[in-house]
Amino acid sequence: MRFGICAPMREVAALKTIPFDYLEESVQRFLVPEAPRDVFLEQLQFARTLPVPVETANVFLPGDLALIATPVRPVDRSRIERYVQTALQRAAEAGIRLIVFGSGVARACPEGYAHNEALSQLGEYLEHWNIWASRYGVELVLEPLRYEESNIFNTVSETEAFVASLNASHVRLLADTYHMACNGEAPETLTPVARNLAHVHVAEHAGRSAPGRHGEDLRPYFRALHRAGYNHRISIECNWDDFAVQVAPAFEALREQWEGSVHR
Repeated sequence: MRFGICAPMREVAALKTIPFDYLEESVQRFLVPEAPRDVFLEQLQFARTLPVPVETANVFLPGDLALIATPVRPVDRSRIERYVQTALQRAAEAGIRLIVFGSGVARACPEGYAHNEALSQLGEYLEHWNIWASRYGVELVLEPLRYEESNIFNTVSETEAFVASLNASHVRLLADTYHMACNGEAPETLTPVARNLAHVHVAEHAGRSAPGRHGEDLRPYFRALHRAGYNHRISIECNWDDFAVQVAPAFEALREQWEGSVHR
């Protein structure tokens, strides 16, 4: 198991000690798909000075890059294709092997539009993007979001069923304990989705805080992951009051709960 953090790389560079194995950066901030290549190369050069690798990236699509076309709302397919292909190409160049597809605003089903039609369009996108993802060796992991952030793909179970229906070998599933808790989704739902689960985010439910902040027990989720044989990555994605001070205790709590959940 590898433990990582969702954070800006310049904040990570300022830490005196690094208590995690990898960094999860932002597609928009690090890979800058719509910026000139020299801007990306500056970012990449800085990333290569870090004491840990950037292995994953989130914040995939900007909110103004709407995906779902309707009879009254066209979408900019040329911009979408250019953005996604550039993001995947730059991810491969940076050594990133996994991109999180949350982007609740970009993927949202427009009000009054048929949900099944939106799902069909998203499936077509993902099967098309899978061609590039396969070429560049990058997985796209679809993230279920809490109901307040998205009106499509909310639970782990429904999202995994959608992923399983695709003809897309490089499209997988993410599970986030915070979103699961907000949506009232039981930790046990993680075990049946193991075949497609490729990434996990964690935070405490209260305030989306770092592990250990309020003493929340994440071990029920971890026990389900152990039963599923999950052994990839877990990233802390949370709100920080004082990043430099809180990060080490957060990973101490995370590792303790993970190890304490084995065979329990």
